[in-house]
Amino acid sequence: MTGDRSLGGEPPTGVVSPDGSPVDIYRALPRPDDADTIHAAIPAGSSILDLGAGTGRFARALASLGHPVIAVDQEPAMLDGLDAEPGISTVVGSIETLRLDETVDVALLASHLLNDDALGRAALATAAHHLAPDGWLVAEVYAPNIDWATAVGHRSILGPVGVTLMRAVVDGDVLDAAVRYDLGERVWDQPFVAVLLDRRALDTRLLEAGFVLERWLDAGRRWFLARRVPQSV
Repeated sequence: MTGDRSLGGEPPTGVVSPDGSPVDIYRALPRPDDADTIHAAIPAGSSILDLGAGTGRFARALASLGHPVIAVDQEPAMLDGLDAEPGISTVVGSIETLRLDETVDVALLASHLLNDDALGRAALATAAHHLAPDGWLVAEVYAPNIDWATAVGHRSILGPVGVTLMRAVVDGDVLDAAVRYDLGERVWDQPFVAVLLDRRALDTRLLEAGFVLERWLDAGRRWFLARRVPQSV
C-alpha cells in the first residue's frame, strides 16, 4: 500500500516512513498467510529480493521456509532488527535507485507496489536488474472485482490490528482512498492513491519491463507469477 500524508492520529512511536506508514502498527501485523502461497509457487530454497519489505512480515515468513531473503526498505526503522533474523539480510535504500552487485532467483513486489504508477514501474525495472536469467517475479495487485464503494466502512482484523477502509473514490482507473489502522486505543489514518490495473494494463506494464504473466497464484487474482519474456534467437 502506498500513502502520502496523515489524515490524523499519532503513530505509537512517532516513526513514520516516507510513504506515511506507521512503523509500530505495521510491526504489530501478523505473519501473512500469502507467504505460504508464494513458497509453494517457487523452487525450494530460492533466494528472494523483497522490495519495499517494510517491517519484514514476508521476509521473516519466507526465510523461515528456507529462502534466503534480501529485505529492502527506504525507512531504517522499518528494518530495525530484521538482519538479526536467520536467513535475512537488509538494505536501506530506494527501490527506484537500488542496484546491488548480485542476482536473485525471485523478486517480490508485495503491498500493491505495482498499483503505484511511478513506483510500480521503477520496481519492475529494479526487479529485472537483479533477477537471474531464469528468475521469477512474484507480485501483488488489487483484485479486479473489488467493489470499493461497498468496502468503505468495513473493518478487517489482522492480529491485534484493525484495518478499516475509510474512503474510496474511483475515477477511471485511479483510486483515491484512505485506510484507518487501530491498535488498542491508538488510531492512524493513511491515505493513498493507486492505479487500478485490468489484465490488459497489467500485461502492458509487465511487457514494458520485459516480463510476461505466467499464472495467477490465487483464485482472487491478487498474486501472480511472471517470467522474463523469452529472447528470440
